[in-house]
Amino acid sequence: MKYVLTLLLALSLWGCGSPATAPAAPDRAAATAPAMAAPLQRAMVAPSLVYRAIEVQQQLDAREGELLAEGAPWFRVVPGRIPVVITAPHATRPLRNGKRRFSDGGGTAALALALAELTGAHVVYTTEEGPSDPNYHDDNAFKHALAGLVRELQPRYVLDIHGSHAFRPYDIDLGTMHGESLLGQDHLQQGLVTSLRNEGILNISGNYFAAAKNQTITKFVAALGVPAIQVEVNTTYLSPSAGKIEAQRFSQLAQAMARFIESGWERPRG
Repeated sequence: MKYVLTLLLALSLWGCGSPATAPAAPDRAAATAPAMAAPLQRAMVAPSLVYRAIEVQQQLDAREGELLAEGAPWFRVVPGRIPVVITAPHATRPLRNGKRRFSDGGGTAALALALAELTGAHVVYTTEEGPSDPNYHDDNAFKHALAGLVRELQPRYVLDIHGSHAFRPYDIDLGTMHGESLLGQDHLQQGLVTSLRNEGILNISGNYFAAAKNQTITKFVAALGVPAIQVEVNTTYLSPSAGKIEAQRFSQLAQAMARFIESGWERPRG
């Protein structure tokens, strides 16, 4: 009798565990297989581009103190192929309130031109020590030319490049007037940050230099209805002529920003 009861109990337990509800056997192959790695991207910056950037940096830096002939051009507009504008208003020493101010260095223009070469973006940058400060005053030829370009092109955004002291604790500081200059397109900043971090540039600050004071290019462009970001770059990324590490950092930053520009980072559709 004990044997019969044991057999009936075993059969009932077997019926409760049908194939549809029984836990699946562990997949040993799946458990031991390595996680799929993201596909690697091929590097897009060649040493030749960095050599050209070094020439631009050195040429602009060497012009410090040179007098500008009356009526001579002091900035340059480089036409591009895509609706993105990059500015470098302090590539040479600006004149602010009657006093000559320090420049951000020719590396800012070198970066802007490298990005133009890589992506086809439009560029506006200073070539001489001009009669005004395009990032402090509005009534100057640089701002007039930029306004004309923005109205004609209606770009997706403007990136305004500046150099930041090497002793700053960040690699990049993004100034957006505390978000106002993005004009609701926060995905632009998120996309730029993602691209920088994907290239290993991790130390990113927000609005240490917010571009909210004075008549900045970021404020000027946003008032024209186009999103703008002030990109403050630690000068260790803007001095390719200084050495191998600095040249590699310049190359790394150019690649990160070029990939951001090429990606488009259009507003996600709801």
